[in-house]
Amino acid sequence: MHRKLIAAAMLLAFVVTALAVPAMAQEKPKFKQFHSIVDYKFVAQYAKMPQPKGVMIIDSRPYKPKYVDGYIPTAVSIPASQFDKMTDKLPKDKGELLVFYCGGLDCPLSHKSAFAAEALGYTNVKVYAAGFPDWKKHAPYSSIGLENLAARINEGGNYLLVDARPYKKFLEGAIPSAIGIPERDFAAKRGLLPADKVNTTLIYYCGGYACALSHKSAVMARSLGYKNVLVAEAGYPGWKEMFGATDSAVVAGEAEGAVDTEWFLKTIKENPSAILLIDVRDPEEYAAGHFPSAINMPVDMVEKQAKEIPTDKPIVFSCASGARAGEAFYLFKDLRPDVEKVYYLEATNSFGGDNSYEVHPNK
Repeated sequence: MHRKLIAAAMLLAFVVTALAVPAMAQEKPKFKQFHSIVDYKFVAQYAKMPQPKGVMIIDSRPYKPKYVDGYIPTAVSIPASQFDKMTDKLPKDKGELLVFYCGGLDCPLSHKSAFAAEALGYTNVKVYAAGFPDWKKHAPYSSIGLENLAARINEGGNYLLVDARPYKKFLEGAIPSAIGIPERDFAAKRGLLPADKVNTTLIYYCGGYACALSHKSAVMARSLGYKNVLVAEAGYPGWKEMFGATDSAVVAGEAEGAVDTEWFLKTIKENPSAILLIDVRDPEEYAAGHFPSAINMPVDMVEKQAKEIPTDKPIVFSCASGARAGEAFYLFKDLRPDVEKVYYLEATNSFGGDNSYEVHPNK
């Protein structure tokens, strides 16, 4: 009797196993997988700046919304659906390393593109099958498109945008809402970074795709313990090309040098790049909340760097009550009497941590 029970149990186990095998087989991707698969460590040695020569990392997902919302640093967008139309983006040397990726193990796009590249004669083609989801699990940071950055600026939220270029470059023009922390001064100015390292997203940018400063700063930020770090690789050159500033006539307010409050609010909402908005409060105040398009330059820095402040667009100084903004206005006018389009915001302003704001004109 005992032997019969054992035999029955073994038979049942065999049946269960036999039934499970087809189920497991069904979990495998239902597409032809590329023959050369690489992992995160392989990709990470190339996804950095300066980027090693002779390699191209290619994102096979749709440009929108996938690529712009997050991609492997240095990766080029060539959606699988557009591959045949975008082969001109591929390197001329067909011996260069091509690494394709997409949305993970169940995504066929990178495999499809890899086969297509091989059919064109490329001889060193790989697929990072685990793709972007795996990259986010292991990598210190990812990159985003300017479309994503623009949406974050418009919506506000808990982020800090940092210009990693030399400060003089920052003063000559910057993406709205950014603060300037040059990569070379990272250690000295890290006190400007937010205290919350878990819920605040740091977004770095610099001088475009060939600029390594934002990437280096992102790595240093992660070493300080910041959990959410991104790089907008297109940088300020890309921003100017995509969202170039448009001239706008300034409407003056009642007080000498004051800007009309209604005009100011409309401008920073609809066309923030039309003016150079300078918040003259202390860095700690600025970090706690500010107008999204404002750069930070305390009054004493205005005095020291007045000659370096660009004057190709109207300048508007702001603070919390209008007092320091007015001081900066008169100080700048004394130092740069040749500059005509200089104003300040005569208003009491309050800011939220998400860069929301309330403006009440001073009577």
